[in-house]
Amino acid sequence: MKKQSKKYWKLGTIFILLGCISLGVYIYKWKYREPLFEIYFFSLNRGRAIFIRTPKNKTILIGGGQNSQVISEITKVMPFYDRKIDFFVVPSAMPTQIGGLIEVIDRYEIGQIIIPKIMATSTVLTILLKEIKKNKIHVEKVERGDKIEIGKQKEWEKQGKYEKSVLLRVLFPYKGFKFNKTSLPELGMSISYGSTTVYLLGNLSKTIQKDILKSMNLNITANNDLVEGNVIENDIDNKVKDNEKSQDDESQNIVEYYNSAIESKVYSDLLERIDPKFIFSTKEKTTHMISDGESWWRE
Repeated sequence: MKKQSKKYWKLGTIFILLGCISLGVYIYKWKYREPLFEIYFFSLNRGRAIFIRTPKNKTILIGGGQNSQVISEITKVMPFYDRKIDFFVVPSAMPTQIGGLIEVIDRYEIGQIIIPKIMATSTVLTILLKEIKKNKIHVEKVERGDKIEIGKQKEWEKQGKYEKSVLLRVLFPYKGFKFNKTSLPELGMSISYGSTTVYLLGNLSKTIQKDILKSMNLNITANNDLVEGNVIENDIDNKVKDNEKSQDDESQNIVEYYNSAIESKVYSDLLERIDPKFIFSTKEKTTHMISDGESWWRE
């Protein structure tokens, strides 16, 4: 009986040690991951949500879909022990974009809220703002022209290090724009890491996209950009045809398109100006894109 008890004790000790080693490897993998810029376009039944992890392990959640489905998506891309989201972006008052954020606030520690200065109203937004106030989370209100640097370059330079910083630029909204039922206030932004940029257009109307194109000085590096939004079939056909003509040129990256001609469209002139390497629709399956600051690739 004693021998059997001793045997079980030894087995139990081995299992505990193996568990501790596995946990240590898991934590090490997350803490010392390769310093890359990662962006996840979540596939949700209703609405839109985007999750970003910077090379310095800062996290950004943009939108939350209509319900708590976003929680299950977040748990897939964050370590189980990490309960903090550094930047929490409220893109609009639309329930399909912010309904899930209410539960995110309940489950995670939020570092800072980014919200447009100009917003429409909705019952869901009122509830969300009450939760933000109750939890005493710092709110940063933004409009066109504002910039938020995530990981300040100067701080690293003082330490004798050189690192690419992540820069968020607000493209929309602004006070002078004439809003209407088809062009509601919504946050449009770009996020850059090194020479790579992602343009997050969401449900911005064609009128708003035209306004962005007209008013903003977009410094574009060809084939180093992503565009998130819904795309017109004609735009896809034209861009693919143009791309097929240049397939013999090894330096030319083939454009990949994920189309969903629902809700709103990416304006063709804006596409022509940006000339992105990838375009994503929020209606497609969850997609994971990675940047090293020089180019994008899909995992």
